Amino acid sequence: MPLNAVRVAFDILKADFRDARFPVAAGRLTGESLAWGERLLALYRDAGRADLEAIDPLARFWVLRHRGMPVPADLTGATPGAGFVLAFTAFPYLDMMMEEWDLGGVAGEAGPERLSVRCLFNGVDEGAVLTAERIGGGWRFDLMPLYRDKARVFETFIAAEFGGDLEGFVGHYAAEHDLDFDMEQAWRPLAGA
Repeated sequence: MPLNAVRVAFDILKADFRDARFPVAAGRLTGESLAWGERLLALYRDAGRADLEAIDPLARFWVLRHRGMPVPADLTGATPGAGFVLAFTAFPYLDMMMEEWDLGGVAGEAGPERLSVRCLFNGVDEGAVLTAERIGGGWRFDLMPLYRDKARVFETFIAAEFGGDLEGFVGHYAAEHDLDFDMEQAWRPLAGA
């Protein structure tokens, strides 16, 4: 039955995240998560303040955190899957959420190669539905519903702890982790820098 195979593949993906096998995890993605990863890489390279303020705080944190370093991360040649994984894991304190997600029942089917599966968080169906596609010999997942859940939790944290001031949080994060960080540089596009 495809659902059992999908559950096994999802457990393997969770292990990839848990064990920091991020390139492997990036290769197990499909769908909207890859489109978002591609957009994130473009934002990382080209976005100014206005464009960054228009995206969710988790993605914004990822961009600012890495562009504000003395030498911004070189993501030339990064795949859309890598872009997604970098943002998905941007705030390590939320990584435990991946362990709490499990797959429930089938929500829809588009043949044996594509399933929509209910996602349970800590055993509770909160409405997230993942798409799994059989590509080649294995299953790949569209994790955008889980990304959105993580982004909502992160936004709630920023609102509760920092009054919604993401820039204040980034400064706090950089100081707490003793990072050499330039906030002005973080808001500037890399292209042409």
